Amino acid sequence: MAKNVDKADILKQLERITTSEDFPCSTRTKTFLEHLVHRELEGRGDELRGTALAMDVFGRGADFDPNADPVVRIEAVKLRKALDYYYLTTGNNDPVSISIPKGQYRPLFETNTQKAEPQKSSAVIHEGWPVLGITSFDGSDTSRAKLFREGFPEELAMELARFAHIRVLTGFSDRYPDGLKAETLPSCDYILNGSVRDDQVNLRLIVQLRRPVDGSVLWADRRDINLDAPDPFKAQEEIAKQCATKLVDAYGVVAADAAGHLARRSLAWSNTYQALLAFHAHVRTSRSGSLQRMMDLARSAIQSDDASGLAHALMALGYVEEVALGQKRLSDILEQGQSHAEKAVALDPQCQEALFAAAIYALLTKDTQRFNRLIEAAIQANPNSALLIALAGAWIALVGDIKLGGKMVRQALDINPLLPIWTNITLCLEEVQEGDYAKASEKLQRIDAREHAGDWLLIAAIHGMAGETKLAKNALSNFPTKQFSLEEYLDDLPYASGVVELLREGTKRVRSVET
Repeated sequence: MAKNVDKADILKQLERITTSEDFPCSTRTKTFLEHLVHRELEGRGDELRGTALAMDVFGRGADFDPNADPVVRIEAVKLRKALDYYYLTTGNNDPVSISIPKGQYRPLFETNTQKAEPQKSSAVIHEGWPVLGITSFDGSDTSRAKLFREGFPEELAMELARFAHIRVLTGFSDRYPDGLKAETLPSCDYILNGSVRDDQVNLRLIVQLRRPVDGSVLWADRRDINLDAPDPFKAQEEIAKQCATKLVDAYGVVAADAAGHLARRSLAWSNTYQALLAFHAHVRTSRSGSLQRMMDLARSAIQSDDASGLAHALMALGYVEEVALGQKRLSDILEQGQSHAEKAVALDPQCQEALFAAAIYALLTKDTQRFNRLIEAAIQANPNSALLIALAGAWIALVGDIKLGGKMVRQALDINPLLPIWTNITLCLEEVQEGDYAKASEKLQRIDAREHAGDWLLIAAIHGMAGETKLAKNALSNFPTKQFSLEEYLDDLPYASGVVELLREGTKRVRSVET
């Protein structure tokens, strides 16, 4: 089904996909895709049904029973995953999209007029980034164990690919017909392997990540899977998401290891990766020194490669942090920061950090509709990125939707318990909304705040409203007053009027006691 897409463009896109190293599937799956596309273009899309496909593509006979032989459904799942992976990597800037919507086998063709040229190979785009190779899984030879051994690495590769700051190499392609073995892996910084055992009741999945240069096992996990569950594919997907987050999210296994072992790389993209790690480190405590390091690295990355959307996004976020730390007024950074944010989105419209940065500047310029649209796009770009979900939730709560913001922060903490403890400050707004300042104040006493002017102002205001004058005065003493006054800072805040009023009233009570 084509939506005003030229047939020649569709065929070019089909060739682009099936010849790409980032279309991870077997020859049979590629043949399946080619058959679907050609039948649709011939006007025979209504023939693309399960039984016909089993006979025409997979060599089944007239006695084919789809209930006993789910070959078409399984191959369709593999094909959708491979297409998702392709469009998350090399294909995310292609002018034509080919997809197989769930519940049918007829392909859907769509064009994007904003995407004029195919993106460079992911091997070029991710030059200098950490490389993680996924080997073939071993284990039991039962049919259901084999199904999981084949499916889980594919699922995990797709979830890892959502994190644009890592390059993933897989073993389920024609380049490695016998599977990607550790000894045949190209040069990888990390290798992930695993096994699936079948005890006739459950499957036991064991996954481990190691550093090949010295053989160190950096992480391992074990899961028991009941394949009699209503949706075993969903269970496989959820485990893959959880593993991906533990491995490559902010403060995850790869980030912690790469900060030391890959820090000496000199490639341009390595500069950007180091800037990203520095951003994650800064967000944990929000100190002046960590901000300076992050911005220095982001500048260096831009100088090395001005086409890096991520580098421009980090620079834009750095300017926001200068305001957050009380170093500058909003008017001092708005024009320059917004320029970097808009350039980031233009260069890489799929980059989560770029979308997030552009959303913040939309808010700072009082364009709330664009803020909401870009925040949603940022979350959709990578639903596994807990840090960005937590940051987005905090902003959403402060601009008025406390319930949704709190829900997002809880979701982020469930995904990644290693997030900084200050993310819990947002949850205290729920008690504030209910008028229970005493409970909010009590919760805040168990939270270590970062060096963030807005956080300390909120803490001081809540303690002040709860009558905890000493705690409020201590919190307010952390607010920087060298660059501008408290009133000037409050005037700059893009928060909801109710939140700003809370800050004014709560801190006013503290200051009235002081005088």
